[in-house]
Amino acid sequence: MAVAGVWAGPAIQDALAVADSTKSNTSSDKLAADAAGTFATRLVVIVFSLASGIITARALGPENRGIFSLVALFPATLITLSKFGQSQATIYHIKREHDDVAQVASNVLLFALAVGLALIAMVVLFREQLVSTLLNGVPVWALLLMTPIIPVLLIESYLYAVLQATDRFKVYNTRLFAEAVLTLAAFAWTLLAMGWGLPGALGAVITVRLAMVSWVVWTIHADSAFRLHFDFGLFKRMIRYGLKSHVQIIASHFHFKAGLYIVAYYLSPTQVAFFSIAARLAERIMYIPQSLALALFPRLAGSETEQVHLMTAKACRQTLVVTSAAALFLSVVGKFAIVFFYGEDYADAAVPLPYVSWGVVMMSMYVLLSRNFTSRGRQFINIIAAYVALCGNLGLNFMLVPELGIRGAAIATASSYTLAAFILFGFFLWESRLPWHEALVLRRSDLVMWRHLFNRFVVSRLGRAGGWLGPGSGGDSRSSS
Repeated sequence: MAVAGVWAGPAIQDALAVADSTKSNTSSDKLAADAAGTFATRLVVIVFSLASGIITARALGPENRGIFSLVALFPATLITLSKFGQSQATIYHIKREHDDVAQVASNVLLFALAVGLALIAMVVLFREQLVSTLLNGVPVWALLLMTPIIPVLLIESYLYAVLQATDRFKVYNTRLFAEAVLTLAAFAWTLLAMGWGLPGALGAVITVRLAMVSWVVWTIHADSAFRLHFDFGLFKRMIRYGLKSHVQIIASHFHFKAGLYIVAYYLSPTQVAFFSIAARLAERIMYIPQSLALALFPRLAGSETEQVHLMTAKACRQTLVVTSAAALFLSVVGKFAIVFFYGEDYADAAVPLPYVSWGVVMMSMYVLLSRNFTSRGRQFINIIAAYVALCGNLGLNFMLVPELGIRGAAIATASSYTLAAFILFGFFLWESRLPWHEALVLRRSDLVMWRHLFNRFVVSRLGRAGGWLGPGSGGDSRSSS
């Protein structure tokens, strides 16, 4: 799994060498290590997540698996509408404005609790309307059971931004790994050992999330003690910055999830399960740009404009090659993998997979380009691209889903992702004045950098761990201690 980290880091390391030659070795190695470590961790997480998905699919069956997907997704959608860009504002104000970490963390924690409780009240009040429209087919009890997770997800989002802003990627990656392991164990116990069905699956999700957010709160408090004081001046400055990102994030979320909700509206929970599985498999490809973006954004926020453009271009061209290869592979083997892992009952989940996979390749480019504009306070460009593409997404979904079912939803998704990426790419070329091939065509130097990073971050560490690589084999001859 560590090999995969090579794909995430090289673009950043190469770019930083251009950005600051006097500090290139130290800063680029650190950035590459952060991105590579995050991506390698996410690859390990994929294995555990796949196992968890197999358990839920086989234990619940297609209909209940569709209900589970909807009721687990809805809290995430709800908080997306209510985060107000405070995750991005947290990173920006700690890294660029140099505000006090403890006060920023305290502000967002108190804000998350207040907003989360208000959202719970709204869900309880409008529960009947929700289960008859967006959550068609979801029992009321299942929706109410998931409400406690709403403030938890808000707190997670804000506090993980604190970890990113303070370069504590080791803690962030440990959390990813621990959550995946605990989720698998919880599903195995509730669904396989105890046979508790849908209530057990939902209870497992809530329990794991509560455990993980408690751990993150404790970890941050140990270094930057939380305060009961709410700084309204800081809040006003953060909300001004955050609202720009918030408008963009709403569009991005519905870009990803609109198809699922429209499938739920027109079709059955079983079809929701099929589309959800295809989307989740394809979205694993997003781990590549997301890992890179997590490590890249704090650096972009602290760099000069010219360096920001160079880093972005190199990240795009290297990521595009890897995500395209992953999408092609998934499209070819997808049906066999779905039947093998999930069972013959889920064979129809392969129908939308090639379309969604291509869309995710385009979205990977969009994710990296959007960080460029956000880091420079130009979120309005992201907003233009996001909402133009979202309108296309919704229009195509409403046209195609009634006629083509989940295949139509996948076509709509791929089309809108492509449109969003092309719009941002056009703005990027216009502002950066870079030639198009700078961001799209792989260079020989990229391959050399991948090999260098493979030796530095994989071979050397394997040598230290196993003691089987000698000094002349590319490993690190130093003692592992």
